[in-house]
Amino acid sequence: MRIFKTKNITVFRIAGYGSGNLGFGLISQMLSSYLVFYATVILRMPGSLIGLIISISVIWDAVSDPLMGYISDNTHSRFGRRHIYILLGTVFASISNIILWNVSPDLSMFHKFSWILTSVLMVKTFMTVFVTPYTALGAELSSDYNERTTIQTIKTLFFLFAILINTAGFMFIIFRSTPDWPMGQLNPQSYKYAALTASIIMLFSGLITYTSTKEFIPILAKSKSGANVFSSTQFVKKIKFNLSEKDYRAVFFGFLFTNMASAIITTIGLHTFTYSFYLDSRQIGVIFGVQFLVCILAQPIWAKIAERIDKKNAIQLGLKISILGCLILFALVMFKAQVRLNYLLLLSYAIVTGFGSSGLFSIPYSMIADTVDQQEYKTSERNEGVYYGMLTFGYKISQSITIFIFGIVLDLIKFDPSLTIQKNSTATMLGVFLSLGSITVFTLAALAYSKYNLDRQTVQLMQDEINEFSE
Repeated sequence: MRIFKTKNITVFRIAGYGSGNLGFGLISQMLSSYLVFYATVILRMPGSLIGLIISISVIWDAVSDPLMGYISDNTHSRFGRRHIYILLGTVFASISNIILWNVSPDLSMFHKFSWILTSVLMVKTFMTVFVTPYTALGAELSSDYNERTTIQTIKTLFFLFAILINTAGFMFIIFRSTPDWPMGQLNPQSYKYAALTASIIMLFSGLITYTSTKEFIPILAKSKSGANVFSSTQFVKKIKFNLSEKDYRAVFFGFLFTNMASAIITTIGLHTFTYSFYLDSRQIGVIFGVQFLVCILAQPIWAKIAERIDKKNAIQLGLKISILGCLILFALVMFKAQVRLNYLLLLSYAIVTGFGSSGLFSIPYSMIADTVDQQEYKTSERNEGVYYGMLTFGYKISQSITIFIFGIVLDLIKFDPSLTIQKNSTATMLGVFLSLGSITVFTLAALAYSKYNLDRQTVQLMQDEINEFSE
């Protein structure tokens, strides 16, 4: 099979494709940023109970993400093997997200647990239906080594805008302080408005992705299978092949650990900034806003860095800078009394970490596209859906593991949601877990990426041999 490449793929079309990551990013980041805080502080659920919900969802993710990739790879439809699921996932993820955040705090603990568990599984299922075919589609739009990074950079920009809206935007507007709620993040109604906003954006951004790329359906790569047939044997075989490939495995685990760091920052950050540094919603919005604005502005810089020093080296550089930012945060936690007098000191952490982590969001997706070429070189098959399904699982399990661990940590450090001011030891441990936890997973990510060996020359040689064999 000749390496596939679309022609005349304009920036407008790439932006239309990338816009789908805006809605996906908003809903997924609401889960990682607010779910633990919402469940423990607003609904007064024990951290261990929300941790149990997340652990159940992880088991489901382990099956549903790669399975959705396999189904997408082997679908035959006039809507295409990717677009039909992008459309369905867009609609039903939007609906299920609204359901999740409309729980009454007055319900019994059993009913709150059942509501959260059911709706989390619904949201994760339909997000999988959307995002796995969506990410696989991005790998099919180009075979050019550097253009792949450009596509993923634009797609990542939308995701980072989603994080910016979710953290700074929501904090300034939806979670703003009022006379009744001086700390707006404690207002239960705000979560309903945030969910409705995220779902509306998800609906529109998903439809934009569908309409702006549907003209490619007739010319995109088709499945080699002759019918929509599910084979459990083939499915397991493809998963085993993925994980047996050293280069793919390096990106999978590296991406998992970097996203775990991102989840630590967004999930624990809200608790830390609220109870360790006594920040209100506006001040939290400033810190998160600067961090992710820097992350957005640095995206084209990291695309150029990856082009100049190659993708693996760019990733390792970004990890080192991110670790430096977390060391700055650790120092600020140790002097939290002084930081409370001038919260803008936290901007030093936000700027350094925002710049360092910028390339960690986009470059791995480009690296996965290269490993798909490696699969075709070895087997004459291309299974973007399974490859990106596994990567999606890596992303979601990183978020879930972080929330699960943090739920347990909240209980261990004696966090009391009824207290506006926590014990000094509790406030300190929140900051320590945020900074040192991030350093730990960034270090594990660097070790994982060190095993990756594909570069520009290797990928080009593989593509040339594939095309030569196909002629």
